[in-house]
Amino acid sequence: MPLIKNKQFFPCHRPLPKQVLLMCGFGGSIWQTRRLIHVLNRASYDVTALDFSKTVLSSGDVSQLPQLVNEVTEFAESLAKTTPEPTLLVGISLGSLLALNILRRSNMFTEGVLITGGDIAKIAQKLYPAKWPQSYAKLAEQWQDVNMYTNPDRLKDKHLLFVVHAGSKLIDPHDIYKEVERQQTAGNHLELIERNRFDHIGTITIETMVLPQRALGYIAHVRR
Repeated sequence: MPLIKNKQFFPCHRPLPKQVLLMCGFGGSIWQTRRLIHVLNRASYDVTALDFSKTVLSSGDVSQLPQLVNEVTEFAESLAKTTPEPTLLVGISLGSLLALNILRRSNMFTEGVLITGGDIAKIAQKLYPAKWPQSYAKLAEQWQDVNMYTNPDRLKDKHLLFVVHAGSKLIDPHDIYKEVERQQTAGNHLELIERNRFDHIGTITIETMVLPQRALGYIAHVRR
């Protein structure tokens, strides 16, 4: 069964549009990102948006997350082949992890804006402890190829910006800080913006619903 739940296209109706693939967070729906999509449309971006089945974390089936990564990467590459314009990846929470996986798997993509994220093995075990009774080390090993930690060689010549919340009961932002520092030490083009006032859900709400125009500044950082 496909793990991409919905796919929707939002054209900007402008000549020579730029392209965004927008990926929602875990449990999130495309309609919740409509203000962000509107901002991107006004900035001459055609937006293709995806949301996903919750079973990827709620089922306890360790094979579903890698399956979703494969599905999304295949879809992204097929989308990129339809336009001469490079496609920018914008990910929210789980969507950020998917964007990161696309960037490190495909030479068709070089730019991404990642709005929150974290160690997916830790997140799954906090959300559904009964579904993931194995040790963190075991689950992290099984998801090693799709988790946020990346061989620096796979992000060479890629441009990413992470928006990170400073505190959360769900996600440890220090995992992201350490990974960004490791990638920067290797010479990769990663930037980090920290939001101090809100947790994981609050950051998603502010960045996509309350102040979605911030996304244009983030895009300017990765496309300069």
